[in-house]
Amino acid sequence: MDEVDLAILEYLCKDSRMHSTEIATALDLATSTVHKRIEKMRETGIIKEFTVKVDTNEVGLNVTTFIGVNIEQSKRINIINRLKAIEDVLEIYELLEPYDLLLKVRTFDIHSLKENVLQVLGNMDGIKDSQSILTTKCHKEKSCVILKR
Repeated sequence: MDEVDLAILEYLCKDSRMHSTEIATALDLATSTVHKRIEKMRETGIIKEFTVKVDTNEVGLNVTTFIGVNIEQSKRINIINRLKAIEDVLEIYELLEPYDLLLKVRTFDIHSLKENVLQVLGNMDGIKDSQSILTTKCHKEKSCVILKR
């Protein structure tokens, strides 16, 4: 990756639908150059996906919860794979402290949080304990920010 790739990513992080022509014009490059670089970044896995940012309240996903989970380390891979299969679990992070894993979960309501996530965690082999933090309002959420070095 070079400065041109980072500049292209900076534009795509702001608007993943931005056309190669717009990016090329802004960076004073040929459209074909920008297009080729985007494709190369997709092929190599630098760009994982192009996505849509949804107003979760407008679609009824009103509950965002962070869940700290402590696990038996010998069952780590199995637990992570099972957590990946839970649709309401958006993100899974491994931590140093105070938990082994941190989950970001988004659900329609408290009932679906309990039924689809918390009960599943409670019945999962290898889960020692968990702590839920329910949010009340999001003030900022981004998927990525690319800043020039």
